[in-house]
Amino acid sequence: MDAKQNKERYKKSILFFCGITILLIGSGILAGQLYLEDLTGPTIMFVFAVAFLNLAFWFRKNWWALIPGGLLLSGGVAAALDILLPDSNITGPIFLILLSASFISIAVLSSKNWWAIIPGGTFFSISLVAILENFIPHQDFPSIQHAFKFGVYTWVLVFGLASTFGILWLLRKKYSTNWAKYPAAGLLAVAVLALILGHHFGEIWWASLLLGGGVMALLSVLPGKNTQSVG
Repeated sequence: MDAKQNKERYKKSILFFCGITILLIGSGILAGQLYLEDLTGPTIMFVFAVAFLNLAFWFRKNWWALIPGGLLLSGGVAAALDILLPDSNITGPIFLILLSASFISIAVLSSKNWWAIIPGGTFFSISLVAILENFIPHQDFPSIQHAFKFGVYTWVLVFGLASTFGILWLLRKKYSTNWAKYPAAGLLAVAVLALILGHHFGEIWWASLLLGGGVMALLSVLPGKNTQSVG
């Protein structure tokens, strides 16, 4: 791409940002008047989010802008939902899902940044737990005094983390992620134990972590073909 094309793209980027900014400010004021609530804070967050996302969209080398852009967009949506739907339990899950999407977008737009799948999968796993906790009726496990408290859906979180590393392992032919099979297998073992043991998992969680570590250690010494590739 020559200098003239870069200049033209830069001009379009500035015009796009100005147009979106005007629309957001106008819609923020209108929403504030209609709902009799102050939406100034969320609107400001949206404006800055669009600025960063616009930077990443027009210039792919600025992939890093997706992180502050996604964080501001997630925060703005969560703040707006708190104002418009004060009694809703959806604010937390939406915030986490949008944050997860921000990191996944980094991995999609920039193949060298496959590492973004890890925080993306982590936030998505936490969002699943939040959705289940908020919308699926259940009875909490009895807690042990002076001990860690594990929720009913602990296994969902751990299984989500295992799946995240499993996805990385599936990409091993394209990136140097053959190592991801170790945390994937270890976390899967812990997730299965958490699902089977239920509330008793809180009593032996430390032993479960040791079991997961043992699975990873065994996998590391088992004979197998090295499928690592240069990322």
